[in-house]
Amino acid sequence: MPRHRIRFALAALLLLPPAAWAEDAAHEKNGLSVDLGGATLTLTLDAGFGGFSVANPQFGGASNSPSGERAGKRGWFEGFAKPGLGLEQPLGDSSLYAGLSAIASFTRGNGEAQASAGTARQPDHLALEDAFIGWRSGLTLASWGEDAVDLSLGNQGFSIGDGFLLVDGTAEGWRRAAYVMGPRAAFERSAILRLNTEPLRADLFHLAGRVDQKRMLGNDAPATSLYGANLEWFGSAHKDHGRSEYAERAWYLGATWLHLYEADRSVAGNQGGANRDGLQVYALRLGGSLPALPDFGLYGEYAVQRNDSSNAKVRARAWYVEPQYTASALPWQPKLAYRFSRFGGDDNTGDTTDRTWDALFSGGGPRGLGSWDQGEIYARYIGGNSNLRSQLLHLSMQPDTALTVGAIYYRHDFDVTPTGAGSKRLMDELDVYAQWQTPLDGLSLTALAAFGKPAVGQQQSARANNAGNNEAVGRTTWLGQFVLAYAF
Repeated sequence: MPRHRIRFALAALLLLPPAAWAEDAAHEKNGLSVDLGGATLTLTLDAGFGGFSVANPQFGGASNSPSGERAGKRGWFEGFAKPGLGLEQPLGDSSLYAGLSAIASFTRGNGEAQASAGTARQPDHLALEDAFIGWRSGLTLASWGEDAVDLSLGNQGFSIGDGFLLVDGTAEGWRRAAYVMGPRAAFERSAILRLNTEPLRADLFHLAGRVDQKRMLGNDAPATSLYGANLEWFGSAHKDHGRSEYAERAWYLGATWLHLYEADRSVAGNQGGANRDGLQVYALRLGGSLPALPDFGLYGEYAVQRNDSSNAKVRARAWYVEPQYTASALPWQPKLAYRFSRFGGDDNTGDTTDRTWDALFSGGGPRGLGSWDQGEIYARYIGGNSNLRSQLLHLSMQPDTALTVGAIYYRHDFDVTPTGAGSKRLMDELDVYAQWQTPLDGLSLTALAAFGKPAVGQQQSARANNAGNNEAVGRTTWLGQFVLAYAF
């Protein structure tokens, strides 16, 4: 049997709970829980499958396969399954807990539409994702609130705010497969202390990005280790749930400090390890809406990056502001948001200071489409949150409690005009989507269509850098995709 079939057969076996559990097990929204005479064992499953098609990738400059083959159209499928086990053991008024999960992923078709299609060889991959242990205080410190102290160690996910700085510890694609769906997010060698008190809460943490340059064929992020602290003043939307859940914070003000104390200097580029090694990051943020003005929301963050190393001096900054309004009294409750974001570029490459913003561990955040993957075409296949000024206009509506429809328009400009270009205009993109929570509990469907039109600065830059077919880099890129997601 081929090796990839063996891997997926093993993954399928992991998804099947033993029949002996059937009598004692109780179905819950967060998985299948089993009482083991005091301890609780929980089985969970996240899975997804998506189909994607891109015409005129790279604005007509085409997309290269690792073999050198050029494609004027890309069509592919991605999927993953993430079975997980959780164990919780009471320990007096507190409790010990542990988590273990694995992810099996695949890509089929002729690969995603990056300039170099890393998944064109139809990869699949099975690997451990989460493996952690922890302790929650329970009612040991009852005056601080239940589970006010939470300490965990191991491989696990972690995020701050809406993901502007930090939300994803593992890069996707290439031989990890599933480039767009990106199911992997865990950090390695993590130690996270959460102080879940109210109205102030805090996080103290050590994290390391998960890196495997061999598997990613040299395209992984630089290996990076960091420690830091996060402090938030907030109000909960329901009871006191905001103490431990970002989505339950009606409003918040926060401050973060990161110190990247070690990074792989051999990885080149603006976001290489040389600049990360010794980097300090400082950020202030706000988000949510006040009880007196529930239809108005405001999100924003301002961050600076500094490195005083003599051979890697950095002075970079990034920020955004996003006001929102929801017409809650109208049918379908239309919501309109506008966002301006800026991620610095280097306007003086002749000196010894780099002013280019390093996107660190940002990605798809908890506020859904557009944060912080800015555009299903731009963010996936063209560029990232660096040397960029972006404007977003997002209109969404809910014709039904199970259905959300919307459209997102992006105007992207370079922060600093790139070499070979005479204009900062980068591109325009429009994404139109529908998200449906199906009658089958835990199953959702998202369908999206988009087009991206290159502006004069992007065309000039592509031609100056010989990016593909110079006569065709002004074409409109078209995208269609659907994603089925299941959570149990």
